[in-house]
Amino acid sequence: MKASLFGKAAAVPVAVVASLIGWLGGKPTDADYAVALSPERITELHQLVEQSLVARTTTLKLVRDLARRPDTPLTGSDLNTLKSGTRYYLDLRDRLYDLARAGEPLLTITDRQLARRGLTSADRLRGIMLSLGAALTLYDNYLLAAIVFEEDPRLRKLLNDPDQGFDVDANQLARVTLSANSPRKRHRLRKAIRRYEEEMTRLEQTPSTLARMQREQSFRYLHALIEGSPSYSFVKRRKIGEIVLANFEFLGRVGKDMLKGARDDGINLVSMGFGNTVGMYEARKGKLFADADVCTRLSAQLRPLDILLEKTPFRLTDSFIPGHFGHVAIWIGSERDLRELGLWEHPAVIPHHALIREEGTPGDSHRPHLIVEALRSGVQLSTLPDFLNVDDVAILRPVALADDREAIRESILLALRQVGKEYDFNFDVNTTEKIVCSELVYVAIPAIAWPTENTLGRSTISPDHVAQLAWQEDPLQLVVLYHDGKRIPEERQLGLMRSLMQTR
Repeated sequence: MKASLFGKAAAVPVAVVASLIGWLGGKPTDADYAVALSPERITELHQLVEQSLVARTTTLKLVRDLARRPDTPLTGSDLNTLKSGTRYYLDLRDRLYDLARAGEPLLTITDRQLARRGLTSADRLRGIMLSLGAALTLYDNYLLAAIVFEEDPRLRKLLNDPDQGFDVDANQLARVTLSANSPRKRHRLRKAIRRYEEEMTRLEQTPSTLARMQREQSFRYLHALIEGSPSYSFVKRRKIGEIVLANFEFLGRVGKDMLKGARDDGINLVSMGFGNTVGMYEARKGKLFADADVCTRLSAQLRPLDILLEKTPFRLTDSFIPGHFGHVAIWIGSERDLRELGLWEHPAVIPHHALIREEGTPGDSHRPHLIVEALRSGVQLSTLPDFLNVDDVAILRPVALADDREAIRESILLALRQVGKEYDFNFDVNTTEKIVCSELVYVAIPAIAWPTENTLGRSTISPDHVAQLAWQEDPLQLVVLYHDGKRIPEERQLGLMRSLMQTR
């Protein structure tokens, strides 16, 4: 590709973060403040963060593939991936940039000005967090680009080449990066982060307000997004002038000074964030992770079409999903199960034989892939050990279908037909071209009347909506519950699950 994967998108985060302080469009109006505090802005940011994580996943997959063939030129497929990635990041950049600017009026507003508009310091903090969260997402995308091009000379060579088809000028990235090196912009970046930290310190001095805001889903999400950002962590460990805004050339290398500084500090940027589930901001591993006994016990209890729900409080995404549970998946059963159901030779099953079989596939510890789940990278078959990087897991059985063998067969086929579909960033159950995790059961098990709710004009279904159907043990029945890494006795599990869902 003649333009880098991060063509314009790589340059803009520096400018975005540097321009956070000061309303550059003139004196802000009441309408500006209303836009900055609109709930729709938080929802939009969440969507864009999710899309950024998918784009990073795609990029890192390509980089790992290229690392396995270091002496070969880029293929046509490689170039097509880079080209589509360029367009994707340009679109993301524009929308994230708008969000970063939306909160600018609240960065400089005084307490007196807040009071005149009927706003509070908590409102100001929300606006600052939204702007900073959007900017840091752009900045994280930028850091990944720097890593990618620094590590592979084949990609680095393409960095400053023009590409009219993607509206990328020659040396555009170099010019914008060098422009960002001014002392004024360094000061703005320091001031932006300092303002956020000052407001957080101020909030902590009023415990009642802090407790109230911590109960807000949007606050928890923005706080996790900022504090978990690899860029923010890196900024806190080093002086601003030593990071991306330092004087490094962009004509023959990408961010070498920044990357060298990171290594000198013992910081592995990939493992710090991007390689860590590609920016899911996983603070730790789940309490059931790598627990062979739990995995063996659950494997023995699971039946075809069982529904798995999980809770991962250590991940960013979990803080945005309403309710207790954060993810839903479907257990399709083993090769033996599928043979007993007469499905093994079905055209919808045959393409997945290699993954489903007990011997699995090379490179994955020969583990069977018996779970259908919708991840950011799309709907896929996964292994139980991979799924169990969680703190909580519940198994729900569709007892309403227990005597309907044909309904079970059809639902398993419907689940497998979703494999390969893209993730639904709009979370809309009325679309089937793309799927989100809880939509999977909605589409695959039509015999059950699933509850939904209207969110911003869309019909949505959450993992807790699914779990609620087990409260009366019909049409779903709770079979197993692990909470906080511990198995809950059968006589207590339903009551505890209801309590956890009602107190979230």
